[in-house]
Amino acid sequence: MRKTWHQIARYHSGDVATNFELEVYKKMLDIFQFGQYYFYIVNIAKVEMEYVNENVAKVLGISPEDFSVEYIFENLHPEDKTRFAIYEQKVTEFFNQLPPEKVLKYKVSYDYRLRCKDGSYKWILMQTTTIQTDENGAVIRVLGVQTDISHLKTENKGSGLSFLGLDGEPSFYNVAVGQTVFLRSEELFSKREKEVLKLVLSGKSSAQIAEMLNISVHTVKTHRKKILSKSNCSSLAELGSKSVIEGWV
Repeated sequence: MRKTWHQIARYHSGDVATNFELEVYKKMLDIFQFGQYYFYIVNIAKVEMEYVNENVAKVLGISPEDFSVEYIFENLHPEDKTRFAIYEQKVTEFFNQLPPEKVLKYKVSYDYRLRCKDGSYKWILMQTTTIQTDENGAVIRVLGVQTDISHLKTENKGSGLSFLGLDGEPSFYNVAVGQTVFLRSEELFSKREKEVLKLVLSGKSSAQIAEMLNISVHTVKTHRKKILSKSNCSSLAELGSKSVIEGWV
């Protein structure tokens, strides 16, 4: 894993100014959570955690000081370790082929089982986005958000690797690890439907969504029906679960 991350950092020293708080908050707004979660900042060049949110205690039962890159790999479920390593290699491949100006415009998403302090395992949805690069596009620091989705898993297997485009960039869902060319995925929802979906899952009513988006309640209800139809979901609970696991939000 260290070798893989050194490749994506392009052997950068990692000693770059850390005045990027504003960028962190902007990225946080693009990451939707559907359960207990914690976040962290990792220096990819140095392969070390620079900040870990205290919520890690609620999810894994450990202190922020105990959460590290080594902790993640050592506590992965044995059946998920190989997939984790392969996915991280694919992540490096994906970002190294992007032009420098687009490295900050993608979120990586996949899940795995992580062992808690009490010995039990939880399904963790990992979402990461780059928050600092150098002028050549080398990844220096990454913001990671890990969410407990154990209550959403309907089967005991991991989801695929997805690269979710931000700021209008195309997305790549369930990327085949053997493919050498990254083919953009056809978007399931329109831009407006995505806006409505995020607001629906955050608990907003149709009236509130209409006011926030400056559209009619009738239009919101139409969007909601189309979203359920396109996602092949019959309830809000099913839609919420599927949206998180498939990376729609």
